Amino acid sequence: MTRNLKGFPGLYRETGGNGASRFRIVINHNKEIIQEYFYFRDDTSEKVAKNAAVKRWREIRKEVPVLTRRRFREVLRKPTASGISGVTRITTYPRGYEYEVWKATWTNRSGNRKSRQFSISKYGEKEAKRLAIETRLEALDKIASR
Repeated sequence: MTRNLKGFPGLYRETGGNGASRFRIVINHNKEIIQEYFYFRDDTSEKVAKNAAVKRWREIRKEVPVLTRRRFREVLRKPTASGISGVTRITTYPRGYEYEVWKATWTNRSGNRKSRQFSISKYGEKEAKRLAIETRLEALDKIASR
């Protein structure tokens, strides 16, 4: 049975067979998995193992801090024309007409995807791109401030 230690995300207490149990640290960072084990057999050694696991967890977290929601949303997962996550240049075809736009997309705190488009023919290339970037950053600020 596995159970998460409260206040220490990525640190678990696992109960195994044969009376052997352990504390396990599992942290995934930039597609790299950090995993360490601290075994114990009785109550006395459990306290020692827990203290060692917590101490090591804190050391790892100093080197690899937890991503904030804001930082997680800014991670560039695939290349875009703007070089900014959530801001892309696209061609849309509403009602049979072709429009070139810069589009800002983001996910709000409820998990709903939101977007806003800025026409290149209306604002010009640079201004439409700037507006899309500005809109995305403002949306991320609203998410982070709540």
